[in-house]
Order: sequence, then C-alpha cells, then structure tokens
Amino acid sequence: MAIPSASQVATTQNYISSANFIAAVAGKGDGLHKPEVSEDFVKRYGSQNLTGFLDMVGAKAPVSNFQFSHYEEDWIHQSFKMDGAVAIPTIGGGAEITIHADSHLSVDATGDSSFVRPGAVILFKDGTMGLCTAVFKTASSTTASASLDGYTQTTSTGTPTASSHIIHVVNYDNSVSSGAFHSAITANDTAVVVGMEFAEGTGQPNGVTPKVLEYNNTCMILKESYQVTGSEATNKIWFKVNDEATGQSGYLWYLKGEGDTYRRFMDYAEMMMILGEQATSSNIIAAQTSGTAAITSGVRGTTGLLNFMGNTHTYNQLAGFNLSDFDSMIRTLDKYKGSRENTVWCGLDLSLAIDDAVAAMFAGGGVSYGSFNGAEEIAVAMGFKSFTRGGYTFHKKTYQPFTHLPMLGASGFDYAGMGMVIPGDSGRDAKSGESIPSLRIRYKAAEGYSREMEHWLTGSAGLAQATSDVDELRCHYRTERGFEGFGANRFIKISRA
Repeated sequence: MAIPSASQVATTQNYISSANFIAAVAGKGDGLHKPEVSEDFVKRYGSQNLTGFLDMVGAKAPVSNFQFSHYEEDWIHQSFKMDGAVAIPTIGGGAEITIHADSHLSVDATGDSSFVRPGAVILFKDGTMGLCTAVFKTASSTTASASLDGYTQTTSTGTPTASSHIIHVVNYDNSVSSGAFHSAITANDTAVVVGMEFAEGTGQPNGVTPKVLEYNNTCMILKESYQVTGSEATNKIWFKVNDEATGQSGYLWYLKGEGDTYRRFMDYAEMMMILGEQATSSNIIAAQTSGTAAITSGVRGTTGLLNFMGNTHTYNQLAGFNLSDFDSMIRTLDKYKGSRENTVWCGLDLSLAIDDAVAAMFAGGGVSYGSFNGAEEIAVAMGFKSFTRGGYTFHKKTYQPFTHLPMLGASGFDYAGMGMVIPGDSGRDAKSGESIPSLRIRYKAAEGYSREMEHWLTGSAGLAQATSDVDELRCHYRTERGFEGFGANRFIKISRA
C-alpha cells in the first residue's frame, strides 16, 4: 500500500500540460490560438459532373409499359442481292437468278416474296438492262423445259419453300455480244429495279406491301442510396460544403455525401443510356426468390446509344482523323439519307484530331455556325465548334465521360478516341404530326405517378415524421428509364484502330 507524500509535488497525472493541450487539439493551431482553416473546400479534380448530354440533344417521354417500340419506314425502292453465280446466257435466252435470302421481304405459305415482280426492269452493275418475265419458287433440283412469254426457260419443279425465290430475266439487247448481261454474275452481286414495263393490253401487276422495321427496347431500373447517422448529421466540420448539384451548403459533411450520391446516380443513369445492353444472359434473367442473387435476377437492361448506332467509322490511329475520314462519313450520311446538321460528341483525343483536321480544311476560313442561327457566340458559349463540308454541318463537342479517369478514361480503355455522330434534325410522326427527335429517354409513368426521377428520405433522424426507429437519415434515388433512338442508319459511331 502506497503511503501518500506529505509534500505537494506536481505530476502529469493531476493537470494537463501545455504540451498535452497542444496535442489534444490534434495539431490544429498553437495551443489556445484558434486554428486558421480555410472555409474553401478544394475540388481537386474540378467539377466531376458527367451528365447533360441527353438533356441537351434529346427529349423525354413517358411510357406505361417497361417494353416500348415504334415502327420505321424502310426504303420504298429496293435493290436486291443475288445468291449464286450466273453464266452469260445465249442469244435470245434468259437467265434464272436466285434472290439472296437477305433480299426477301416476307415468308408466306408459298415461300418468300421479294421486291422483284414480273415486269420489273432490272439494271445490273455492268450497265446491262433486263426484264423479269417470271417469278417462281421451287425446292427440287429436277428440271423441266417450259415456254414463257415466248422465251425458253429452264425451271425446277417441286414444293415451294421459304428458301427458294427465283426470277427469270431476259435481255433487252439481243446482240451476240451482250446476251442478258455483258458479264457473268457472281455470288452476292447487287442489281436494282428501275422500272415496271408491260405489253399492250395487259393487266396490272400485283402490289408490293410496304416493308416496315420494328424497333424494340426496355426500361431498366436504376437505384442509389446514401445514409448517415443522426449524430454525424449534426457534426460540424472545419470547412464549408457547397454542392451545386443539390443546391445545399453548410458545415455538415453529410451534405457532401448526399451531393456525391446524387451526382453519381445521375452519371450512372446517363452511362446506361449511352453504353447499355439488353439483358439476355440466362443467369441474369433467371428468376430468383431468395439470397443475394434476388436483387439482380430478372433485370432487363436497355440498348444504349452506342449499341443502337447503325453505322461505324474506324480511323487509323497513326494517321489520325483527317479529311478523308470526314468524306467517308459524309458519304455514309448521304447514302442513308442522314441529317444535313449533326452533332459530334467525342473523346479528347478525337476532339484534338478533328481540330487539326478542321484547321487544315478551313485554312482560308469558312467555319459555319448554321445550327445556332449563324450566331458564333451561342455555339462558343455551349462549347461547340461547328464546320461545314459537302453541304453537311458538324457541331463538335468534347464528351467528358469518355476521358473521365475513374470511368471510361481508365487505363486500357480507348473511349478518348471515340465519337458519336448524331443527327441534329427531327422527323415528324405520320399519324399525329408531332415532331420526333433523333433520340429520347422513355421513363415509366401512369395515372399521375412518374418514375422519371424519384427522391425520398427514410429513417428517424432529422425527419418531421419518422419512418423507422433507426437513428439514421437515408436518402434514396430511383429511376426507371430506357433509351429510344430513331433511324439507326443516320447515326455513326467513330472509333480508332
């Protein structure tokens, strides 16, 4: 047992020294002096907002089913591909040509149908013109001789099938040198119908049912959450948080957590509209009733913009993006009736390469700002650089997510060299007369309930009406949406090899 000292001796156990006091404030300041801490919270990587693309170039429309679709008009004129080689026919003779399955329009009980009908005037790639005198569909290789329209033809007999669609073509020019064609037809050659001619006193031909293309996609459900304890929600910090995304500011750290969650949620929503795929894996779509797999099984996915685009253009990485690349894309747009005004959203590498190409292209001037009513200041304010070639105008803007380091700019990814050519015009619905954008977001909504953007709070901390007895505040975000594009043939995906 220790005996207490009769004298008063100072010890470190019965008071706090100045050294310990300094340590107690965790190195902030100098003893009793108030520390000098800047209220500015430095954003080391600047603004990390990635969203805004779809809001700028697209539109939004509600849909009352997670599946949605629309129909698009196909070409009213049709070329056709030939399935196999055809030799040069004899004088006055004809040729039997099997139409490739890719050029079939539909299948019925008697076989396939196509755009080619008796009376069709056909132009071949060598400039030769022929007349279709018969269309027949057979499955047997047994041949028989038959007379048709004064021409001798060899045909097959048997039951028509979906895979058989043959036309008999005779030549307009009966010279020895030409026959029906100046040169033999090879497999996959293309021919076009340029007219329909009939003899005097004949009847009318059968009509062609217009071919339509059906577009289908689905809405996907995206979610994000953030939670903070009641105690932490009331802890003040040294610096002020200003969050432009939520419009909140203060000396509370949870405000940044909530703001980060909101921005991340919106970024995810945009990335899925750009990069999304349909969920077809059996392991994903299989029904699960319990366990951790239950939260992801049955997901739908959505076909995003990049996977929707109907054309691709690849440029040489070493040579860079140059004038010939522009010309190639212009030819593609012209071929498929693309828009005369287009926006080009691209990664930084492609953006710099285009700047170099445009500088060389317009060394003597000639930059256009047509889509902005000729107002250069508007285009510049929006971050666009606009230029015209061959009657086609392109409005270029760097798309930040393609080079954002923690996402598509990560090591091993090449989105920095990628771009998206998007038509800048709009179509018109034939039935309603309403303007239709080139792309839009479809979100679930019905009977006054919209799932475009849902935000709600749960818990018992800081809420006027608690939803549970847990001492926390939870912020929840949810959306159910899908991508919809119109006329995939008018879009171009740019990548480098």
